Amino acid sequence: MDVVMQLEYKKREKLVGFFVIAVFILLVSTIIMIGRGQNWFKKYVTYYTTFNESYNLQPNSSVKLYKTDIGKVKNVTLMEDRVRVDLGILEEYAGRIRVDSVASVESPTFIGDEYVSITPGSKRKRVILEGEEIRSMEQRSLTKVLAEFEIEKTSKMMMKAFQDFSDIITELHDPNGPLLSSLNHFNRIMEGIEAGKGTLGSVVKSRELIETVIRRLEKIGEILEHIDRTAEKAPAVMDQFNENLQIVGQAGNGVVDRIEDTKRILAEVEEIVGELKIIIDNVKTGSQDVPQITQTAKLGIQEIREGVKRIDAVVQSVEKNVLIRSNLPPVSEGDITDAEIR
Repeated sequence: MDVVMQLEYKKREKLVGFFVIAVFILLVSTIIMIGRGQNWFKKYVTYYTTFNESYNLQPNSSVKLYKTDIGKVKNVTLMEDRVRVDLGILEEYAGRIRVDSVASVESPTFIGDEYVSITPGSKRKRVILEGEEIRSMEQRSLTKVLAEFEIEKTSKMMMKAFQDFSDIITELHDPNGPLLSSLNHFNRIMEGIEAGKGTLGSVVKSRELIETVIRRLEKIGEILEHIDRTAEKAPAVMDQFNENLQIVGQAGNGVVDRIEDTKRILAEVEEIVGELKIIIDNVKTGSQDVPQITQTAKLGIQEIREGVKRIDAVVQSVEKNVLIRSNLPPVSEGDITDAEIR
């Protein structure tokens, strides 16, 4: 019986032991996971920078590069008239901290936790060695920001604007003010129109006029439909019109050619008329000498006739000579033509 109790007790001890070991392993695993998340097991490279004031920086404040955590503030101490801030930068990011890098204090909001923001330097510059100083840039305080925006002047302008707005609201609420008076007058006009008073009221109340307007609108609709149908035919009409224009253009070109030919013919006619005028002038000049020429011709013919008669008398006298007559050839018979008849 005692042996059985002793064996059962040993099994419980083993179970408790396994449970303790499991809890220990879980605790160690949790510590390791938290440590990795908090960078407990990573190596840091220490630098420092100085500011005119601490800007509410505290140990373990974040150090960021491009808004990404790369380290933390290790210590904030007063050094003469400056505040020294020791920075622990993760070793994997230390190669980006160079001589021309700049450290400044920033805050996500005006009331948020401040952190140190580092601007990376140029790749052409050397890397800062561990323990060296990083250049700093002072943070603009809220007072300076408000001074830049001239908050006092702006607030006075806003107060004046609110006062003017309040005066306008008061004037608008006044029963005798311009707004309410205009609204009352407008209401009276609308009541008169609804009651059929005045020209506009009679127009609104006139059923016959409304029907006339409706009929006119229907006619306008028909006119618009006709315009639409005409517009659909417009392309064909325009094509035919363009063809007619081309035909007219060709005919016009032919007319121009005929006109040019006519001008040329008229120029030739003018030249011929000029020549005819010269000929007529010459004929006129010659016709003046015709009577004199005719008279001269008549006198010449008369002298020729007389000469022929004399020659004929000489011939007859010669023929009568015996010596010559025997040697003359026989005379052929022919028609005797009188020169005077010609």
